[in-house]
Amino acid sequence: MSEERDEKLEEYFSWMHPFAVAVYNISKEFNIGSLLRTVHCAKGKEFFLIGDKSYNTYAAVSSDKWTKINYFEKLEDFLLFVKNSDYNLVLVEQTENSKSLFEFNYPKNPLFFLGAEKGGLPALFKQSSGFPVLEIPQFGLVHSLNLSCSGSIVIYHYLHELYKDKRNLSEGFSICEKPER
Repeated sequence: MSEERDEKLEEYFSWMHPFAVAVYNISKEFNIGSLLRTVHCAKGKEFFLIGDKSYNTYAAVSSDKWTKINYFEKLEDFLLFVKNSDYNLVLVEQTENSKSLFEFNYPKNPLFFLGAEKGGLPALFKQSSGFPVLEIPQFGLVHSLNLSCSGSIVIYHYLHELYKDKRNLSEGFSICEKPER
């Protein structure tokens, strides 16, 4: 590798935004690869595959080489991991108890959890789970967005909120600067 490439890699890995994304039993492998690419582009800490571990590498466009990917076969093992981590699970789903993306207050270190294209979140979460539920408002006749689109909207809305506070606090803040972690 060239010295320039080594420097670029060192800079990339020197900091990450304080969020991660998890997907559960997703059947559309292209959506997983696309969402993984978004996590990489947004410099998310890591990506979690729960249940099915296949994803489309073409859609990932090599982001899988640079993004930490964790696999959990069972949902229970993933939830135990979350319980013992510094992540705060945020469910992304349309439910009676969900809060609009426009009004949502993100916790520190969010771990955005997206369910399957058909059926959404696992049954375990359909009852009162105690986790905050974020919903992307829908105004069209089709009642949902696809997984990669939904995840991307949530990620970049979260980053908007993260950087908005910094812009309000200091003049001259640039989105290209490393945020305080």
